Amino acid sequence: MKRTKILLSITIAFALIQSSYATDIQTTIENAFGKQARLINDYDSHLKEVVVESQVYFTTHDGRYLFAGPVFDTERGKDIVKLAENQLRRDYLSLLEEDVFISYPSSSETKYQITVFTDIDCPYCRKLHSYMSSFNRQGISVNYIMLPRSGIDSESYKKTLAAVCSTEPAESITRAMQNHNPEANNCDSKLVKQHLKIAQELKINSTPTVVLANGEIKLGLVNPDQLMVLLNGSDS
Repeated sequence: MKRTKILLSITIAFALIQSSYATDIQTTIENAFGKQARLINDYDSHLKEVVVESQVYFTTHDGRYLFAGPVFDTERGKDIVKLAENQLRRDYLSLLEEDVFISYPSSSETKYQITVFTDIDCPYCRKLHSYMSSFNRQGISVNYIMLPRSGIDSESYKKTLAAVCSTEPAESITRAMQNHNPEANNCDSKLVKQHLKIAQELKINSTPTVVLANGEIKLGLVNPDQLMVLLNGSDS
């Protein structure tokens, strides 16, 4: 149903852009998507980049045609929508204060820093967390964004809140991942709600989701060797 609504919205937006003859392309885009739409720049002499929240589209210079989904630059051999969305995620996360994250710093010289959206009660998240020492030894620092998928006031949310409110949040989350749940408390920390908002704004709703240093997303479980291959590949 959600995918149907998104496709319907894109179809309507596409139709609106096609039917618009406004000379101001920004006005054309806003008429289709609303004031949140931003015209970023010229990709080349044919296309302009449009950002709507955390999603990227491309449009012809007159705004008549909108391209939704992958757009491949055959000369570069790259999906330019994916590259642009990676950059958006990277920029967004880089602007967050360090104390927003639950951090597990590398135990050697830091080679990479990644962000992981995780859920205490997610089996694959627990498996990924069991690799934390290996990640850190390989020079990978891990920043957690807590995403209790069952929502606010769920048992997962309450366990997450109790862990975040403890004197040692990272250690409490480790114990919770091992099924040693922290004691409930009356903490009124807003951090978990902030984490949920970050996930919503980046359109991330599954766990574990790994955001690599370049902003690229990897869904699901990865072991240390697989993660290092991904990170080395993201440099190229």
